Amino acid sequence: MLEEVLAFSLLAASIVLLWRNNLLLFTIVLVEASVVLALWHEKYDVTFFAVIAALGTLAEIVFVNFGVWQYANPTVLGIPLWFPLSFGTAAVVGERLVRTISRT
Repeated sequence: MLEEVLAFSLLAASIVLLWRNNLLLFTIVLVEASVVLALWHEKYDVTFFAVIAALGTLAEIVFVNFGVWQYANPTVLGIPLWFPLSFGTAAVVGERLVRTISRT
């Protein structure tokens, strides 16, 4: 459970501290996503990452383009470059946290 909480905390802190620099944050989140998928890399985890990253990104693009909300520092189609990786990473970490909690 500690690994999942640390992974999520690091992701959240990275976004909060670095959101103004999309390229740097993209690089940091790419490293974080790589570490998360190195830790948890069953076929289910990789598929979960990809599907949630894609669906979450598609939903965000729709929401932003319909004016539901906006990002302070968008890069492409109204969302930041780092968003898909962060959404996929958060999904895998959250899913793994649920697995860990349900086993105890």
